[in-house]
Amino acid sequence: MLILLVKAVASLVLTVGILLLLSRQKQVERYLESSKLPWNGVFFVLLRLAPFLLTYVVMGFEPQSDVQYFYKIVQSALRLEIPYLRALNPYSPFYGYMLALPVAIYKNSRMIVLSLLLFEMGCVWLTQRFFLPNLSRGERWFRCLIYYMLPVSFVFSVFSGQEDVLLWGAVIGAYWIWQRTQNAFLGGILMGAGLLLTKAIFVLLLIPIFFLTRRKLSFVAGAALIGLPVFVWLYLTTGTRFLDQPLHEGDYLKAPNWRSLLNPFFYQYLGVNGKVGKWPTLAILLAVIGLVTVWVRQRDKLMGYLPALYTAIFATMTVVQQSAISVYAYAFMLPLLFCLTNFRNRTQMGLLLAFNVLAANHPSIWWRMHQPYYNSVRAFSNPAFLAEYCLEWLVVAGFAWIAYRAMRQVRQGPVAFTPPPAPTPQIEGRGAASA
Repeated sequence: MLILLVKAVASLVLTVGILLLLSRQKQVERYLESSKLPWNGVFFVLLRLAPFLLTYVVMGFEPQSDVQYFYKIVQSALRLEIPYLRALNPYSPFYGYMLALPVAIYKNSRMIVLSLLLFEMGCVWLTQRFFLPNLSRGERWFRCLIYYMLPVSFVFSVFSGQEDVLLWGAVIGAYWIWQRTQNAFLGGILMGAGLLLTKAIFVLLLIPIFFLTRRKLSFVAGAALIGLPVFVWLYLTTGTRFLDQPLHEGDYLKAPNWRSLLNPFFYQYLGVNGKVGKWPTLAILLAVIGLVTVWVRQRDKLMGYLPALYTAIFATMTVVQQSAISVYAYAFMLPLLFCLTNFRNRTQMGLLLAFNVLAANHPSIWWRMHQPYYNSVRAFSNPAFLAEYCLEWLVVAGFAWIAYRAMRQVRQGPVAFTPPPAPTPQIEGRGAASA
């Protein structure tokens, strides 16, 4: 119960703080503009490092949630074991190796949390560097400050040690380098590296990028150069485990998502077979990805479409995937807040803050209620189950609202972004890819 209380109090305190900052937005922006402090580092120290030290060093708590899962994967990597053989691994093959270096310095699961916090800081810097150059320095850093204070980003990074924001950082970093060099072959290599280092769902981002890239052959050749040898190596050493273990994650029935909402009423039709149910929802997700890809009208400005495409894909995935939980909100909260949110629309900000409070706390509530999955409406005679089920509806409605907003932005056009510097003459024209 302590962790529930801590997360709830932290969420409410942060929300009140955000409301106070919004009420003084102009003054805060002017201060951030006039001061030449390295604001990303300042925000990181105050809103990430200090809470990390208080939680895990001063109070002595051990990381829980997925971090203990990660730690087994990292320990296997430290022993230089082949992925998927000795440790169950639903992530990409080299995810454990990426986190192994800091853990090798100090062998404790706290190092995983700290490493992921540093990765998040890098993602924040990339986002403010690449997007909305039309805003002043103060306005951009104000958005970053609000992001650091959002309950979803704070709770899932500091207390839960989640990694999903890495997907965003990987795709914008790789695509920006690709466009800077205008080399589709290099772009394929970088995107392939992103897939090998993060999670299998990174492949969902490659679908629109592939179809919107004019130099498809060069892109595929680059991805194959880095991906095919790894695929062959894993198949020869693990059989199909490198495919089975990530895919098996989709078999678990979790909440909240469409299935957890409908199951009490249609259990006799839906049953409990997660292995069958994941495929129709995957087809729906692929259809949505195809739809938003078609809506992209300016291929040469794909960088400006990425925030909306990315958010639409992962918000939709959380609604339709039967194994989805609200932790996935952390995956898109940075581009959603920084690139797609109108800070002067108080209704929009109010709904976003309410969603943050609910989404940040639901996983802990659901888990400590022993992961209820309702097979009948009779379960709601228990007030606690009824309250949790109503919370599921609110969270899923929030994800659906975010997906709708992102899709609408895709149709409206790209957000402003900083174009990369012109390529050097030696690189320009070789394997060029205008996306």
